[in-house]
Amino acid sequence: MRCSYCTREIPKGTGTMYVKKIGTVKYYCSNRCFEFDVRQGKKQNMKQQKGLLKAAKAEAEKRLGIAKQQK
Repeated sequence: MRCSYCTREIPKGTGTMYVKKIGTVKYYCSNRCFEFDVRQGKKQNMKQQKGLLKAAKAEAEKRLGIAKQQK
């Protein structure tokens, strides 16, 4: 599982899970990421956003069992 803010891999049994009222779940690797995202509402820079999108795409492909096609 990956951090919702910085996209680092979170080892099992560590980190924080935050559930919003609407049912979305966010995972955080450290209190720093949690504070920046939830409490202070700071946005990520573009590099972090691209990493997050890349990680989310890889996670979705993994769940669906889609293998990357080699050229």
